[in-house]
Order: sequence, then structure tokens, then C-alpha cells
Amino acid sequence: MSKKIILAETAGVCFGVERALKKSYEVTDKSEEDVYSFGPIIHNPQVVRHLEEKGVKVIDKFEDAPSGTVMIRAHGVPLGTLSVAKERGLNVVDLTCPIVKKLQHSVKRLAEEAYFIVIVGDKNHPEIIGAISYADPENVMVVDSKSELEDQVFLKKRVGIVAQTTIAFDRFREVVEEFLQRSVEEIKIFNTICDDIFNKQREAVEIAKSVDVMIVIGGKNSSNTTKIAKLCHEVNPNTYQIETADEVPSLGLDLNEKTIGVTAGASTPSWIIEEILNGLEKA
Repeated sequence: MSKKIILAETAGVCFGVERALKKSYEVTDKSEEDVYSFGPIIHNPQVVRHLEEKGVKVIDKFEDAPSGTVMIRAHGVPLGTLSVAKERGLNVVDLTCPIVKKLQHSVKRLAEEAYFIVIVGDKNHPEIIGAISYADPENVMVVDSKSELEDQVFLKKRVGIVAQTTIAFDRFREVVEEFLQRSVEEIKIFNTICDDIFNKQREAVEIAKSVDVMIVIGGKNSSNTTKIAKLCHEVNPNTYQIETADEVPSLGLDLNEKTIGVTAGASTPSWIIEEILNGLEKA
């Protein structure tokens, strides 16, 4: 039997990332002034490096951009950030993913309606840092899983629950179910998980169950990619996350007569996927 490669239909960039990439290259190619990115446009080192080669400078404070155009990363920024940039005379191009904006608006709405807000996600992720700013931080709790829920939160009369757009659906569901089992007077739930991410996770796991080796392509700093890799590893220990084709030989795998599953995170462009598929064919 020859080597067989199964590529997930959902592999690669989601529409939010595709939108951000397309616009960032348009801005970079057309601009006659300096172009900056407020944080990495997406969590993919190869794409960030490519944009840097085209002149885009990544900054984390506006003092580093004396003039020109600043692009806001797909993960979004805290409330008021865009106003600060405009006050400094910078041309702002907001590339925040529409699904991330949905999360921000959901947090804002819950805050206005006086709910205590529980966000299921990574408190250190820029998307969550931005979302928290739409409410009083004293009325927000960020948990990575139901095990981090503190007893005092179940004493709140009104609780609103939202999720980081890229988390595993099961983690969100477990937190929601925990609240449903308690005597909280009122619970409002917004499912802010991206459909594309959910479909990626589900298809990747199904493929991982049926192959000898599972390859997950994407940045090591990409939250959604690492989560896909973790989910796949749970059903197939022979799961590997890589960023580039150069990493294929270093895996030290004998892929002859093997069935290999391949998927890629939402921040992985097609050209990287193609390079790795070629590398796997030759391995």
C-alpha cells in the first residue's frame, strides 16, 4: 500500500483571517507612508515575517508609530484603543475579526444589563484582554475550564456566559452545564465560538481517529491551532503540530505505507499547507 494523505476540507484560514490578510496586503502595497501592525495581524510567524519583509512594523504601543497607517490585528484591541490612535493622527485600518466583534458586543450588552460576566477562555489572550474592556473588570471572571469556577460566582443573581471565539466547544458547554446545575437565579448565554473553528475541531478529530499519523499545521503561538492539535492528540497520540515544511524531516517519522491526516489552523495560509503537503509526499 502506498502512502495516503487525507487533507481536511476545513483546513486553513477562516474568513476573518482571510479578510485581515487580504486587507493588510492591500494596505501595504498601496500605502506611500509607513505601515504598522498593532500586535501581530494573525498568530502565524511566517505571515508576520512576510509582512515585515514588505515593510510592516509590528508595534505594541502607538508611541512607536510617529505617523502613517496602523492596522489593528484580527484579535481586536481594548475599548478606546482606536480613538487613541486617531487622536495621534494615525490612519487606522481595523482588521478585527467580525466574530471577535460579536464577542465584544456580547460582553458590552451583558454589562449594560447588569450581568456578572463569565468568559470561558485564556485570560492572557489578546482577544480576551480586549473583550474584558467592554465591561467593569470587577464584574468579569475569565476561566479556562469549569474547574476554575469559584464558589462565589454561583451566588450571583444574574450571570452572563460567553466564550473566546477559538476555544473547544466542550469546554464552553461544561461551564454552561455547571451553572445550569446550580441555583443561579438568571443565566444568559451567548455562544460566541466561531462556527469555522468548531467545524475545524470536529473534522480534525474524526480524521485523527482513522489515520496512522495526524499533522496539524499552524503557528505554535496560535490558540486555535494548538487546541486542534490537543484534541487530535487525545484520540491519536501520533499527532504533531508543525509550522513549516522544514519541520517534516525532524519528526523522524517513517511514513511509508501510512495513512496521514492533515489539517491546519485558522491562521494558516494555503501556501504553507501546500509546502507541507509536498514535504510529506517526499518524506
